[in-house]
Amino acid sequence: MTDIVTFDIIEGVGLVTIDNPPVNAVSQAVRAGVLDAVRKAQADASVKAILIHCAGRTFLSGADIREFDGTPRPPEFVQVLTALETSAKPTIAALHGTALGGGLELALSCHYRCAKRDGRMGLPELSLGIIPGAGGTQRLPRLIGAKAALDLIMGIAPVTADRAKELGFVDEVFDADARSGGLTFAKKLIAEGAKPRPTRALTTDKTGFDEAYLVGVRTEAAKRLRGQTAPEKAIEAVSASLLSFDEGLAIERRIGSEIIRSEQAKALMHVFFAEREISKIPGLPDDTQRIPIRKVAILGAGTMGGGIAMCFADAGIPVSVIDVSEDGLQRGLGTVRGNYERSVQRGRINEADLEQRMGLIAGSTDYAAIADADLVLEAVFEDMDLKKKVFAEMDRLAKPGAILATNTSTLDIEVLAAQTTRPESVIGLHFFSPANVMRLLEIVRTPKTSPAVLATAVDVSKKLRKIGVVVGVCFGFVGNRMMIEGYHREADRLLIEGASVDQIDRALYDFGFPMGPWTLHDMAGVDIMWKALSTTGRKAAHSDPYYNVVFALGEAGRHGQKTGAGFYKYEKGDRTPHTDPFVEDFAKTEARRLDIERTEISDEEIRRRCIYSMINEGAKILEEGIAYRPGDIDVIWTSGYGFPRHLGGPMHYADSVGLLEIFKVVEMYHILLGDDWKPAPLLERLAKDGKTFATLKPRA
Repeated sequence: MTDIVTFDIIEGVGLVTIDNPPVNAVSQAVRAGVLDAVRKAQADASVKAILIHCAGRTFLSGADIREFDGTPRPPEFVQVLTALETSAKPTIAALHGTALGGGLELALSCHYRCAKRDGRMGLPELSLGIIPGAGGTQRLPRLIGAKAALDLIMGIAPVTADRAKELGFVDEVFDADARSGGLTFAKKLIAEGAKPRPTRALTTDKTGFDEAYLVGVRTEAAKRLRGQTAPEKAIEAVSASLLSFDEGLAIERRIGSEIIRSEQAKALMHVFFAEREISKIPGLPDDTQRIPIRKVAILGAGTMGGGIAMCFADAGIPVSVIDVSEDGLQRGLGTVRGNYERSVQRGRINEADLEQRMGLIAGSTDYAAIADADLVLEAVFEDMDLKKKVFAEMDRLAKPGAILATNTSTLDIEVLAAQTTRPESVIGLHFFSPANVMRLLEIVRTPKTSPAVLATAVDVSKKLRKIGVVVGVCFGFVGNRMMIEGYHREADRLLIEGASVDQIDRALYDFGFPMGPWTLHDMAGVDIMWKALSTTGRKAAHSDPYYNVVFALGEAGRHGQKTGAGFYKYEKGDRTPHTDPFVEDFAKTEARRLDIERTEISDEEIRRRCIYSMINEGAKILEEGIAYRPGDIDVIWTSGYGFPRHLGGPMHYADSVGLLEIFKVVEMYHILLGDDWKPAPLLERLAKDGKTFATLKPRA
């Protein structure tokens, strides 16, 4: 017994308490302590039932995945589950908070389960590219049927305690705290003379678990988890629950041990850990003072301003939206209400939620409304001159100590900070559109941004339930710089060199992106990139072979779906893309003007040019200290730009391919295509030293 696991006897109940903060992960100490406690309870005649309970805010949250890279120290988890399931005395799990993965699997091995009403439970292993590997695919089907079990596993998201009882894997739901609720339930079982009820002895109900159902499951998995192998393995494992328990468990273990070593699992676990590292800012002490954010003001009631206002209202923070015109303001607030009304229609919130959130959003056409805000954020057009004027006004009107933030996606924040008398209060908060939906938030620090402002911005991102990644100042920061200076640059040039719009989109969709670059441009608006290229001086018409196609379409007013034509044509009221000869004709004209011979280009070259150029730019970003860690870049690209999570992000993907291979290709294109392909010094060093991006230490 250890301090992590304690054992007490209370009125015939052997109470096993696990206290392994912060989330009660199933570590070696937990496994050993529970096994020891169960054995002690078995040997004590005064113990009539065994109750597993966790201290803190949650039940066992899952396996300690830090052990996934090596062989877990004994005892193995299966020993603990077997001891609970084969116990001669009833075993009970009292669930609260979250019971996920290994935590729920432990509960399933108990004879009975009770749960606090606010609890959530599930088997989210597919999000890590693995399957529930500790009996979850065998015990859950025996409790609720194969169809319901596979639905829960494939759905990934946890279910409520009430829903778990409805399904049949929780016996009782209570409103008391987990300890007292669990003890009450255990004493009731003792009084009723309840006997052990091993899950393994049950037979799986296969109602509805037929081929037609599985076809539907596979179709849905192909949409939500495209390119991933774990869903098919989960189907195989749950199907094995129709066999004997021992046969099914053997199949689950075989599948689990194979898949946990797969490249996809490694990539998904990398992203999982990287998302948890992003809030650890080198050189920023944990006790850094924060600025209380009680009220926010947003300048600009357009698409971004309204979406950002929703983020703060959703978090319960009052926000004022200021626009220069009453028409613009009312149009923006109307859009916000419309968004909330659609959420009500879809059952995501109720009418009371809608009115409560709208009540937190005030509107004004007077900049003086920012005077009492703790955070003032401008979300006006992406124009440097306009933003400079707005920042000067923010500095004049905002109260001392207020944070002055910009939502710019490409512009130099140091220039904006220079318009104020308090550059230490300035920071970038780059939301992604639609802001109320997209989880990524680039937090852009300047050399003068104060520690308090930076720490507060990180905390704000958590309150907004965003993935907040801190980056430095440069053109486009991390995400847009890699997109503009690599990914889309090469896609544009490939059009001129002979690839078609359809081919480029298909090649990158097949790589794993949710859509190709041209479909994305048309959906978001070609004018966004056109304006960025124009206002930042990144592009002058016909200056070079990069972005000539994007720029020409923007100049021609072909802004995508909203204008009926962009890289594709669209029928009125229909977003189905149709091939348009305009783009290819222009590409051919540009090729002749630039004396570029158009040739047949393979899908593989398209993927290498677009992805490897991005990786090379990422290496430059790391060397410049714009990003702290390679994992930060991977989080930005997997959460904001559609890079396939099961490939781990561009920098992890580069490591998996091999940096020497990446370097050789980049060097080849440098010779063929010029200095835009000049290898990043960091990439060259790591490649020649046989190292990976993962070996880099965080940059302070």
